[in-house]
Amino acid sequence: MTTHAEDTAKNHAPHIIVIGGTSGIGLALALRHLQLGWQVSVVGSSEEKIAHIKQQHPSVVTYACDLTDNMQIQNLLDTLSDTHFQRLVYSAGSYTNERVYHLNQADSDKMLMINLQAFEQVFRWGSHQLKRQSQSLDVIQSSGVIKQDRPSLICIASIAGTLDYPYASLYAKSKRAMIATAGAYRAALIPYNIQVNCIASGYIDTQALRDLNNGDASHKPFIISTPSAVKHIMQAIHDDVELAVFPSSMRYITNILNHLPQPILSWILRSRLDKKH
Repeated sequence: MTTHAEDTAKNHAPHIIVIGGTSGIGLALALRHLQLGWQVSVVGSSEEKIAHIKQQHPSVVTYACDLTDNMQIQNLLDTLSDTHFQRLVYSAGSYTNERVYHLNQADSDKMLMINLQAFEQVFRWGSHQLKRQSQSLDVIQSSGVIKQDRPSLICIASIAGTLDYPYASLYAKSKRAMIATAGAYRAALIPYNIQVNCIASGYIDTQALRDLNNGDASHKPFIISTPSAVKHIMQAIHDDVELAVFPSSMRYITNILNHLPQPILSWILRSRLDKKH
């Protein structure tokens, strides 16, 4: 049985909503915030994963939503419209290996919807909510109550989106658009003191990545563990980094590639990354 002081602390604790928070880096970020005393809500499409979270972490609020369904997304946002939150993380993503498979219509629609269209819909809603809340966000520093951070919008993109070349995949192009969109929101929300951060990581050793690689992704260059990725992301949020690219080895490589003449960059990436045409 909780005490009155514990109930008060919980009510005043900051709240994070993680879209795509039932697995992978989204779930890891949600659980890290839970450890820090935040109220946590996660959104995912898998009823099985949601049931597992309810069993393992009953204090986490869960929502089921198919991000390829506009009606479900709107219903979710309507449901969340009265929720006061300090951080909204868009961590959902869809990937098909276009270097191996030619996209069919279903995969193309799914990647475009989840990686870009649903993201834009959620960020538009999130910015509206945080602007509406901005006048009433007071910093609470009472004993036993966590200090509230600046309200923030955070998206999980990919280092693939930091490279610009003509033969980029749909996945890379959608992540590049995500990075640009986050930058626009960051500029637009400065007058509201709302923070916007975009995360563009290299390979993270998640179950999803292992599933895409026959159960073992250790051969991926410069791959990092999920706890290491969470540490990088939390530090980037704390430092208010506009575009956090990590690990450093991958950041250096992409910086070098982006300084090459476009024809050379295109040749390198087309010959080494893309499927044969």
